[in-house]
Amino acid sequence: MESVRRAIELGADAVEVDVRMDPAGVLRISHDKRLSVSEYAAHQSLESVFALLGPTSLSINCDVKEREHLYELLGLAKRYGFDKSRLILSGSVSPEQVSYDPGIADRATLFMNIEELFKYLYLHKGPFSMGDFSRLMTDPWAFTRTYMKHFEDHVPSVVELALHLGIKVINFPYHNLGKEHFTALQAAGLSVSVWTVDDRDALDRMLSFSVSNLENVTTRQVTMVQSLLQTHQTVLSQPS
Repeated sequence: MESVRRAIELGADAVEVDVRMDPAGVLRISHDKRLSVSEYAAHQSLESVFALLGPTSLSINCDVKEREHLYELLGLAKRYGFDKSRLILSGSVSPEQVSYDPGIADRATLFMNIEELFKYLYLHKGPFSMGDFSRLMTDPWAFTRTYMKHFEDHVPSVVELALHLGIKVINFPYHNLGKEHFTALQAAGLSVSVWTVDDRDALDRMLSFSVSNLENVTTRQVTMVQSLLQTHQTVLSQPS
């Protein structure tokens, strides 16, 4: 809760939290899965974060770790007045879920994780081995890193799927992102979200690629990001 209050003080636009459900059915702020209610006891409830942010102007980005509890999350958000304008969903929200229920995109802004798009495309492209399937299910990032090396080959499929689902923002780990990714997605009218950028040089590199379609930067260094972003925006606004 200290970090949420600090984000409010620093003037962040949104707070990002990892969300899981404990065995008692309470949505908790936790990156890793715990086995018992007692192990989750030290973790704040998502409801307490909603209650704190409710009276402010901040949005909340819920990194959904367990997609099966998405509707409990959406219900809780609605109780505290968080709609599409202030509720962002990322993490394990899948193309299958959004395709099955397009109404999800009406209740929250979706930052679709790139590995979820790649996973969907891989599983629907044709025959694959059981070994590949096993690795894809247990370590999707191994496949994501492979796909990212030849991202330009997959741009048409990624764009088509994202636009079909109504997804406008694709979420990337920043260290896998290059200028070609920004350029290809910008040409298709898609924006980019990156996590978790605490290094000034890394952020400066990405801002040099594009400011216009960089929708979001998840960071622990709010003032650093604000300052560097302002610098790049000022430079772009200068007459050439």
